[in-house]
Amino acid sequence: MKTSDLLSLAAEKTGETFIGLLRKTARIKLGLGSSVDDILGWDVVLRAKDGDCYGYYAAQPPLVGLTQAQPMSCPLGLVAFEGFKIDIKEAINIFQTQNGGDKFTDITLSWPLVHPSAKEPFWYFRTNLGVEVIIGANSGQVSNSQPKLVHSMM
Repeated sequence: MKTSDLLSLAAEKTGETFIGLLRKTARIKLGLGSSVDDILGWDVVLRAKDGDCYGYYAAQPPLVGLTQAQPMSCPLGLVAFEGFKIDIKEAINIFQTQNGGDKFTDITLSWPLVHPSAKEPFWYFRTNLGVEVIIGANSGQVSNSQPKLVHSMM
């Protein structure tokens, strides 16, 4: 679902004007997925023009369903944005070219508020092996981080 669709659906239900998406987090079927078919829907957080935030759930097509957008505390450290180029299907295709796990357990889309500023929003995938794969939502550039292993000597 496009960002503009997420914004208009919430505006239609609440009467608010929304300036952008803050975060979109996948609900994954049985907590483990490998394709877009394993995504049931999205927990969406939007920022309204007045600065307030609203959250709601939107089903991933072809599934149907939408909850009423409700006021919520705004998450810290995120920039509101209106669009991105790499959709979830393409992001999963890029994810599947990486090492570190063949399945995902978490997917989030957001634009971090960092210094120096991030040039684009990012898709964050956590793999079944604990690796975090980060994909630029406009560029498709990839970075990943291996989990930290702690060895104990007894």
